[in-house]
Amino acid sequence: MAIIQLTKQHQEDVVNLFGDELIYYQFMVNEMIHNNYVGDDFRVYGEYENNKLVSLLLNNFGNVTYYSKTDHDVSVYQEIFPQLRFYKLSGPSELMGKFLPYIEVKSDTCSHLGVIKEIKVKRKYPELTIKKVQTEYELSLLYDLLATIDEYVAVIPRSKEEFIENEMKKIETSNSRTVYVQIGYEMVASAATVNEYDTSAIIVGVSTHKAYRNKGYGTEVLIGLFEELLNEGKYPYLFYNNPVARSVYLNLGMEEICEWRVIEVK
Repeated sequence: MAIIQLTKQHQEDVVNLFGDELIYYQFMVNEMIHNNYVGDDFRVYGEYENNKLVSLLLNNFGNVTYYSKTDHDVSVYQEIFPQLRFYKLSGPSELMGKFLPYIEVKSDTCSHLGVIKEIKVKRKYPELTIKKVQTEYELSLLYDLLATIDEYVAVIPRSKEEFIENEMKKIETSNSRTVYVQIGYEMVASAATVNEYDTSAIIVGVSTHKAYRNKGYGTEVLIGLFEELLNEGKYPYLFYNNPVARSVYLNLGMEEICEWRVIEVK
């Protein structure tokens, strides 16, 4: 067996490694392609046996993710660990647990990963237009929405102007989007993507105004976003640890992939 650093020339081997599970981890493969397999904070390594790629280790922006379709000993990657820069490991729980003997754990948490291949329910409010945030005015409405949600109050800037300036830069430079539904002059629910590539997008920031909860508006904006992405050939991926969110996603048609583990290291 041999550990080598992978490049875009190994793309076919990577696709063959994932095989019929490629659809479950397309977001990982797309990130490797987008970053050309190498960068200042981006490296991909692979384990070969008999000229066949049997596992890979992705070191991306302070994170380490490992994948193998069959059972392999991760100790073979010990030789390259000194070359890696990371503060956490994340990936399928069973696979990431293999690294516990080789790291000092600061925290160890689990959530879940799922994918939407098709939507199984129809919109409840088809008369509402699903809009994309593009203007400073819409960002002002988004700020007002997030300011009603406890988990965002601590992380968004106190200044609305600063928030708008930061988010406008993201709109202009990133491959992501935020969509929303509006009633009157209020944005009542929104959802966003990050790491949008040709065939995948990660869903984040699902938010509903406190005054409009339990009425289906959050689900409405999710269906609208999923429809957009699937029509563009992009599978939406979801990370979640909330049982209520899980129930909503499953009802919409999500296929649960695995328990997703995040291990912070000391």
